[in-house]
Amino acid sequence: MRSGRVLIVEDQLNFRKGLVKMLQGGDLGWQVVGEAGNGQDALMMLDELQPDLVLTDIRMPIMDGIEFVGHLRKNYPEMIVIILTGYKNFEYAQAAVRLGALDILIKPCTEEDVRQIMNKASERFYEKYAHQQKQHLQMQLQQDQDLRAVLLDLPYEMSTLADVNRVLAGKELWLLHLNNEDLANKSNGKRDVSLLQFAFSNIVEELVKGAGLEARLVLVEHDTFLLVTEFHQLDESLQSSIPTASFEYLKIHTGMVSMGLAPSAIDLAQLYVLTKEAVSDPIKLPAITGGEAGSGILLSQHQARVREMEVGLMSAILVGQEDSLHVLLNRVLEELSLASPEEMRIGALSLSIAMHGTIQKQFDPADLPALARLPNEMPQNNWTSKEVLDWAAEQVKYFLLQFNQWQASKSDNVVERAIKYIEEHYNEECRLTDVATHIHLNPSYFSVVFKKATGESFTRFVTRVRMDKAALLLRNTDMKIFEIACAIGFDEPNYFTNVFKQQFQMSPKEYRSSKLTP
Repeated sequence: MRSGRVLIVEDQLNFRKGLVKMLQGGDLGWQVVGEAGNGQDALMMLDELQPDLVLTDIRMPIMDGIEFVGHLRKNYPEMIVIILTGYKNFEYAQAAVRLGALDILIKPCTEEDVRQIMNKASERFYEKYAHQQKQHLQMQLQQDQDLRAVLLDLPYEMSTLADVNRVLAGKELWLLHLNNEDLANKSNGKRDVSLLQFAFSNIVEELVKGAGLEARLVLVEHDTFLLVTEFHQLDESLQSSIPTASFEYLKIHTGMVSMGLAPSAIDLAQLYVLTKEAVSDPIKLPAITGGEAGSGILLSQHQARVREMEVGLMSAILVGQEDSLHVLLNRVLEELSLASPEEMRIGALSLSIAMHGTIQKQFDPADLPALARLPNEMPQNNWTSKEVLDWAAEQVKYFLLQFNQWQASKSDNVVERAIKYIEEHYNEECRLTDVATHIHLNPSYFSVVFKKATGESFTRFVTRVRMDKAALLLRNTDMKIFEIACAIGFDEPNYFTNVFKQQFQMSPKEYRSSKLTP
């Protein structure tokens, strides 16, 4: 899932650069793609930069924010907008509402103010992203149905030919044929074949995606898939790895042959028949009958379900909604418990693939192989409903373990940064809110994370650091007690003496004397 793209429109250079610095850190989930000092310049950038969010001041030279957003809304009615203003009054609030702004950020503002408003923007962005993905998947589902109808020479509207030609223009077609004898050995009928088709489709899509290629895989018949790729992009290594992985994971032999550059849609059915004859099983076994179009539609729906779950998981993680993550997973498990045996097996595998994909993309993207999305095993045909549900629950448990470890690693880094900040600023006021702001965390959450990692409260940790520094100065310098107190951040020497005595069970003077005594 991509990061949100933001355009900052602000005429005050220092404030604009401060926003850029805060957002470019990356932990807020936004990427700054452009800056402008007035609305006119920003308007010229929209088409090229295609931002998801615009942060714009209201009062600017040449073209102010109100006029700018008015023009913006004509071409980008759904774009997320946040208004920046140094004037907190009804007039500007009313203008922001009229322009459909998500919120107003009042200047001057703290990093925590920016964080809160950007988190709100993230929630809106991921809602829109999920909706767009759903629309895209529905469109792709219809395209798959049209392509399948043309390949099998089923009844279709003449307008379908034009749509298929657009989808296939300049593409290379590959026919993938599953060995019927292997399918028969691995299944007990059409229902079990659906699970194998789903598993195979995920193997192919992950290998192709792992090679960095854009492709589309369509189930045409129970034993035959069509792979649509860019012309001459599927190299020999990938051509051999697909059949190899199919047999390794599923124990199904797979034939694969290029159909060449996609012809006109009107000639597809004939090319499909000729190519399939070239790769079909030498000994024809009774095919598993059933509505091929219906099977293809179901497979496309299963794949769409995986992508939908992945978007839901990633959205909850990136927005920091841990509760929503647990609610989503519990809801899926509950829905599985009410499904038919066939739907339960495919649903459990869909959930597992979505979770493995999230692990691959978010938790450890660099070190996992192309097929890391696929579990080591999949629900077997002879499993009871309880066994499938137990397997799905174990998959969820593994995912949450990976999620917790990822969170812990993030927390470790956060605490390291906090300790470094304390070491550099212990002689200043060094409040919990200061450190939390520096590392971009909510103060109450940071307090919990810090104590869990160090075993000490934030206040106790800072006090101990200061007292250790004081002891070092007492041992190695001739500085007066009040000078040491001031050097480590205490304005009142008597208070410093009391705190020091609590930690070392002696006064600073006694401590210095004891260290000087041979």
